Amino acid sequence: MDKQPKILKEEIVADMNVFKVAKVDLEFNGRMMHHSVVRFCGTASVLPVTKSGKFLLERQFRTPTNSVLIEVPAGKTEKDEPAEECIRREIEEETGCRAAEIREVFKAYTTCGCSDEFMHYFIAKVEPLSESEREHFPDEDESISLFEVSPDEAVGMIKRGEIIDAKTITLIAAYKAGMACFED
Repeated sequence: MDKQPKILKEEIVADMNVFKVAKVDLEFNGRMMHHSVVRFCGTASVLPVTKSGKFLLERQFRTPTNSVLIEVPAGKTEKDEPAEECIRREIEEETGCRAAEIREVFKAYTTCGCSDEFMHYFIAKVEPLSESEREHFPDEDESISLFEVSPDEAVGMIKRGEIIDAKTITLIAAYKAGMACFED
């Protein structure tokens, strides 16, 4: 790439709390251009692994797809909240477990063609919490059904098109590639 575009102006045209939509004016090779960009909060996702070595996945209705998807727990980071703290909270909220051991395996932009969403990806060994130990409970707008699968069963679900969520596919592939780095 010889010359990069120069951002001249950015205007927020919609503020939806979790994200904002911006109109970005650029100059590139002497030409004016306009792009629409989604400015997103920080996010994190986690592949929970049980003591028996199975993945703890969830079925959750997603409004944008008008369907139930199979996913790993994920969430938005609160202002100035470290991604690992967010993931510990999300594990408890969405699964009723605690992270006994946790590793950040990588971080990446999710859809850099239209959004600046930057996600942290974790793998965690989890253990159940008793109801009296729990501090975080599911959000009001979430309906989550949990189930366990072996790593090989999860790969089969990807191959059959049952798991079609990118963050979930990515974390399962990272686990299968040996990126968990847990001490045994």
